[in-house]
Amino acid sequence: MKILIVCSWGLPHVGGVSTYVDQLRKGLEREGHHVDLFCPTPDAQSYYVPSQSFVLEKNKIAPIISERANLFFDQHLPGLDPWIRTSEIDRYCLEIAAASWGLKQYDIIHAQDIISAHAISRVRPPGVALVTTMHGCLAMEWFVKLKEMGIPEQDRSSLLWHYSASREYIGATSSEVTITPSNWLKQLLIKDFQVPAHHLMVAPYGIDVDHLKQTVQNSSNITKPLGKKVILCSARFDVVKGHVHLLHALGKLAAERKDWVCWLAGDGALANEFKQLSQSLGLDQQVVFLGNRADVPALLKMADLFVLPSLQDNQPFAVMEAQIAGKPVLVSDAGGIPEMVADRLTGLISEAGNHEQLYQHLKMTLDDPGLCNRLGYHAQVWASKYWSLSAMTERNIRIYKRAIQINSQRSESKNVRTAGMGGD
Repeated sequence: MKILIVCSWGLPHVGGVSTYVDQLRKGLEREGHHVDLFCPTPDAQSYYVPSQSFVLEKNKIAPIISERANLFFDQHLPGLDPWIRTSEIDRYCLEIAAASWGLKQYDIIHAQDIISAHAISRVRPPGVALVTTMHGCLAMEWFVKLKEMGIPEQDRSSLLWHYSASREYIGATSSEVTITPSNWLKQLLIKDFQVPAHHLMVAPYGIDVDHLKQTVQNSSNITKPLGKKVILCSARFDVVKGHVHLLHALGKLAAERKDWVCWLAGDGALANEFKQLSQSLGLDQQVVFLGNRADVPALLKMADLFVLPSLQDNQPFAVMEAQIAGKPVLVSDAGGIPEMVADRLTGLISEAGNHEQLYQHLKMTLDDPGLCNRLGYHAQVWASKYWSLSAMTERNIRIYKRAIQINSQRSESKNVRTAGMGGD
């Protein structure tokens, strides 16, 4: 098959979607399929196909689209929220750029978010099937961020909520089949956004397990401090990843003992805020901000514990990598994470946002090396089988074939109806 993977934000970047695309592409190409990627450049100034010579600068199309779109908004939707205007214009730009590249050459287009799914559905040729993977719920993530930043609970009767919910529904139903990596996300889309259950298929992520086990053995320029256990958290500095609650839990832990350090691998807009919080909690000697790292597997090798205290998450690759590395994982019960961890068997699960419970789990694992070893062992055995790249690739290929069949049946049905009208 000839497959086009499409995303509405720049790739590569640090995050789960970029990891998923890399792994999926590797798995598909191993099976002999041709895969191209279409997305904005990492600086968001152009659209490109990295494996080809296609590059389209955004400033060549955005001014024209903005002028026409804003004229329409001013005439028919005066007072429209600026964020909604910008969101719509960005999607129009993606549509034009994708159509300019050419979509007829592909058997299947695999969108990676609701925005690219909606955009591609409007410009794809009739005979090209579309599949969407939803890596999270943009509407819910956005409102979680607002709440954590101290902005009052958003009214679900507001225009912003209706727009966000409509984007979620349209993006989830624009394709022949929509994939959710977790059952949690599937149920959320059904319950909160009225997406038909028959349109959704659960297909968990996968990763090149053998390659990861090899990279875990690589060296790092970071040295494990003597006589101290290492707690590792690798996640972008975003409200939904729950770093605030981890730092408060570590503050309690530091008041009792100093036989540990916590490495925070990642970066983001909230980096300075988290550094200030860490300092105010007296964690200068205990918490180390490592920035974005390309050697997370090597860091996992040195770590004694892995922690991810997300407030909302789907199926984070960071947890998968820690499990494959044989580390006990301390996670929250947010989103699809409980589907990844068997509490007390492959890790410990605490309530999202409950730093007291997280502190207790940190203390428990630091106090009991035997518990750590058991959790890590069972996690590795389970993850090495369940998260295999070949299994994920096989699942996706089956879904592609199903989408192509649905698209073909719809085309045949449409042709029959058209022929019938012509004969009247």
